[in-house]
Amino acid sequence: MKKMTLHTFSKQGFWTMILLMVPVLAHAQLSKVGTSAAEFLRIPVGARAASMAAYTANMNDASSMILNPSGLSALANSEVLVEITPWYLDMTHSFFGAAMPTGKGVVGVHVLSLNYGEFEETTAEAQGLTGRTFSAYSVSFGVSYARQLLPQFSIGGTAKVVHEQIAKSSASALAFDIGTVYQTPFDDIRFGVSVTNFGSKLQMNGNDLIISSDPDESQSGNYEPDAILATQKFDLPLMLKVGLSWDAVEQDNMRLTLSVDGNNPTNNTQSVSIGGELALANEQVMLRAGLPYLGQEDKIETFSSGIGVRYRTSNGVGLGFNYSYHGYDYLGDVNKLSVQIFF
Repeated sequence: MKKMTLHTFSKQGFWTMILLMVPVLAHAQLSKVGTSAAEFLRIPVGARAASMAAYTANMNDASSMILNPSGLSALANSEVLVEITPWYLDMTHSFFGAAMPTGKGVVGVHVLSLNYGEFEETTAEAQGLTGRTFSAYSVSFGVSYARQLLPQFSIGGTAKVVHEQIAKSSASALAFDIGTVYQTPFDDIRFGVSVTNFGSKLQMNGNDLIISSDPDESQSGNYEPDAILATQKFDLPLMLKVGLSWDAVEQDNMRLTLSVDGNNPTNNTQSVSIGGELALANEQVMLRAGLPYLGQEDKIETFSSGIGVRYRTSNGVGLGFNYSYHGYDYLGDVNKLSVQIFF
C-alpha cells in the first residue's frame, strides 16, 4: 500500500514539474540569436541524447562530457564513443570521447569538431576568384571528471579549450561545464542541472586582419604602416538546463523513461524539450523520440527519433550502436550514428 501511494505521488509530482516549466512558453521573449560565437557547441552530441531531445537527468554515456558531465558517474565500464555526422553543405560534425572508471570516480577526455571544408578565395584586388582556397573549422577538446558524492547524488565537470579557425585568423577560449544529477526519493524520478560553455570570450586575431593604412589620405607621400583590423569579442553559447527523468514503467524486459528539460540559453529564448526512451529485451534494444525547444519562436528543429542496439561479445567486450533522425525546417534532415565500445 505504501508503494502504491509513493508511486501515485511521483506521477503527480512529475507532471506538476512539467507544468511549472510551461509558463516559460507563455510570455514574449527577446530573441538573442546570433549574439554568440562557437555555435558548433550547440549541435546535438550523442545519438541517444539527440534522439530523446531531453536528456539532462538521463545521461549515462561518454557524450555526458559535453551535455551533463555528472552523467559519467553512471559508467560501470570503460567506454569509447565515436560519432561522425555529415552536416549541411559538405560540413562534418565529429565527436570522440573516452571515459574510464577509477577508484574515486570516472575520468574522460573528448574531442568535438565541426569541419566547414574548403572555400574559394575572393578578393577586391582580384575582382573575384584568386584561384586559391582556404579552410575553416571549429574544435573543442577537454578533460572531465565525475563521481557520486552520495548514493543519490552525483556531480561532474569538464574543462575544455574552444578554438575556431578560418584561413589565417583564429580565436581561442577556455570554458567549463558542470552538472549534477539527484535521485529523488519519489519512485525513480531523477533531477538534473547542467551549465555548459561557461568561459572567456572569443576574439578573432591573425594575419588576415593586417591591412595597409594611410594616416592622412588628404596628403600624398605619407608613411603607410600596417594596421590590424579591430574585432569584437563574442561570448560562448552559455546554456543552463534543468531536467527531470522518470522511469514510468519498469519490468523484467521493458523500461519506459520519460524526460523533460527546461532550456535557458544566452543566445536564444527559453524553451522546453520533452522526450522518451523505450528499452526492450533486457536493455538490448531501445526506441526513442523527442520534441526539442518547444516554445522557441525561431527554432528550426521539428522532432527527433532514433533506435539503439547493444550486446556483449563472447570475450566480454560490449558494442552499442545508436541512430538518430533529426527533422529540420528549411535545410533538410540530419542522420546521426554513434558507435560505443565497452570494456
